[in-house]
Amino acid sequence: MRVSGEVDLTNAVVVRDAISQVASVDAGVIVVDLTETAYLDSSGIAMLFRLAERLTQSRQELRVVVPPDSPLRAALELTDLPQTIPVLHTLE
Repeated sequence: MRVSGEVDLTNAVVVRDAISQVASVDAGVIVVDLTETAYLDSSGIAMLFRLAERLTQSRQELRVVVPPDSPLRAALELTDLPQTIPVLHTLE
């Protein structure tokens, strides 16, 4: 799933629910591509943690794509998200 624009308090739950609806129950890995995401606040980061928990209950794994030069990377590293959810540099 590709997320673009901003993820903040006003839409984090909507984004999480949209990802959950699109995620196939047959898929072992769900990839959220944040390459085109310009802003991710603490509610967006919390949304990723909650989504990962939800998917774990379904025996699925969440992976997040964030380019190394993205402004989001620093925020994700400050919250130790990469220790919980694999953060990839590209989709490939």
